[in-house]
Amino acid sequence: MKILVLGSSGKVGHALCSLLGQQQITCLGTERSELNLTEPEQMKAVINDFQPTIVVNAASYNNPTEAENVPSLCYAINRDGVAKLADYCHEQGIPLIQVSTYRVFDGKSADAYNEQDSPNPSGVQAISRWQAEEQVRERCQQHIILRLSWIISARRNNLLVRLFKQLSAHKEVTVTADQLGCPTPADDAARVILAIIKQLDCGANVWGTYHYAAAEAVSENSFAESAISEAAQHHHLELGDLKMDKMINREGVRPPANASLDCSKIRNTFGIHRRPWRTALSGIIKTYFDNNP
Repeated sequence: MKILVLGSSGKVGHALCSLLGQQQITCLGTERSELNLTEPEQMKAVINDFQPTIVVNAASYNNPTEAENVPSLCYAINRDGVAKLADYCHEQGIPLIQVSTYRVFDGKSADAYNEQDSPNPSGVQAISRWQAEEQVRERCQQHIILRLSWIISARRNNLLVRLFKQLSAHKEVTVTADQLGCPTPADDAARVILAIIKQLDCGANVWGTYHYAAAEAVSENSFAESAISEAAQHHHLELGDLKMDKMINREGVRPPANASLDCSKIRNTFGIHRRPWRTALSGIIKTYFDNNP
């Protein structure tokens, strides 16, 4: 196998490239400076030169607030660039795995979202991610769309890193009790993508849309409390305070109140079982503070 990973500097892309390396699977990971989704000819050249067995797109414009100020750039990357990528993959018969997000839903449901639920994204960034999915479905028959819940990692911007950065600066951090999600370690998401890759390489005809999230949905404030409790066991921390608030009081583009995903389909199709995020939390936190003393 030869795997092309777009977005190798991101949380999931970085974790996937590391895992592929451990498995001794040939991988080419590209960052935006090396392969920009807004540059179709650059994208086509990389695919032609590397001739991948499978393409994984983990790249996206993923800042919801900034996307409102630069919608044309967000759509150019998330929708139009993905459309061209899907075209190139289809033309060369290369399966495409498109990493997507819980943000395609409005979060108003009390239940975990399954693949049959109707998307209703809000905001430029979320709408562009949904439109990217639609482009993939229309343009590349051999595709997997993988929607993920909250991604946590010791690197790049995410719920866990923001929490510790703000608390370490002795700031008061506002968290909500009415925002629900499944914190999913980037390494766990990479494990899932690798399992899909291996089954596709064996000729499995399993194209379509799938959900994955680590086991156990939790509110934002409960996750923050768990992270702080875990961190205190390993590090002497002088932290700020948690302030409880409600989603409705948040400024800017609010994320869906419910980011929990039903993972029955991916289990039944690929045999992929959910892992608990709490098991991985200690290691992620240790890595973060080792890198940020």
